[in-house]
Amino acid sequence: MIFKKDSLLLGVVLGLIVPVVFWWLQAILFEYVNLNIEDSSMKLFALMFNLPVFRYYMINLKYDKTGKGVLFVTFIWAVIWVFDKGII
Repeated sequence: MIFKKDSLLLGVVLGLIVPVVFWWLQAILFEYVNLNIEDSSMKLFALMFNLPVFRYYMINLKYDKTGKGVLFVTFIWAVIWVFDKGII
């Protein structure tokens, strides 16, 4: 299976795709429920879904390269969120 590889590229791709998918799901859910949540808060919450992916690859499978890829992209997303929010 393609997800059972120890590859930095796989980690980067997963780190990019997982938050986008969960942000999209949140947007649909919150619009359906009629909640008004700030977009930057939704992005930060979606970013936290990289944690289970990171943990699965680092602890359960012992795939260090894939875990490092997920962690690297998570930090990049976090820096982008900080600059987008205007904190720095």
